[in-house]
Amino acid sequence: MPLLRKPGAGGAEDAIPPALAALGRERTVAAGAILFQQGAPADSCYLLEKGEIALRRISRSGDEVEVARISGGDWFGEAILFAASAFPAQAVVVRDSAIVEFRRSAVLAATDPSVCAFFLSLLARKCLALNRRIEELTIMDARERLARFVVGLCPGHRSGCPGGKEECSFPLPKKKREIAVELGMAPETLSRTLRQMEEEGYVRVKGARLEVPSCSRLQGLIAD
Repeated sequence: MPLLRKPGAGGAEDAIPPALAALGRERTVAAGAILFQQGAPADSCYLLEKGEIALRRISRSGDEVEVARISGGDWFGEAILFAASAFPAQAVVVRDSAIVEFRRSAVLAATDPSVCAFFLSLLARKCLALNRRIEELTIMDARERLARFVVGLCPGHRSGCPGGKEECSFPLPKKKREIAVELGMAPETLSRTLRQMEEEGYVRVKGARLEVPSCSRLQGLIAD
């Protein structure tokens, strides 16, 4: 299996140990397919190599709500693998995708300690990410949430934005309505906040692209 590192990542914590990589089964799934249904036995977890997958819950009244959007390099289903017997949501393939499937029986039967260590690290990092998400939704105002999201889009945000953190430009990764859902705000609030930030010179919207004249100035909107 060729994928031993999460795409686009540079940290050693993202490296998949060979013992775990050997347990994976690569698959391709076409847009529109349902990878698993809500309530189906949670007998696998997945790594999305490329593509896009939406996790959606169906309420008792039949309403469908998207709870997460999975992009290339992300794991999903791994917490359920260890904590529940059924998937709490269905996985819908949004774009043609390449995934790696890891069966519960194979993972739990693994004797190499690196497999256990990897999942402990993965789940711990997801817990930290969830804590940050809770902070965003309960403490940060709309402008700070949007500023943090935009800074995170910068291609060089891990090592410093191009131009010494002074200017960068990149495409918006998804529709504004989807961004609003991710940031926990109404689409109207996102549009209003983005317009205010543009008027104040923090960003420039050019169609489907976003320009940041000064990354260091934009980062000033984010509380320490």
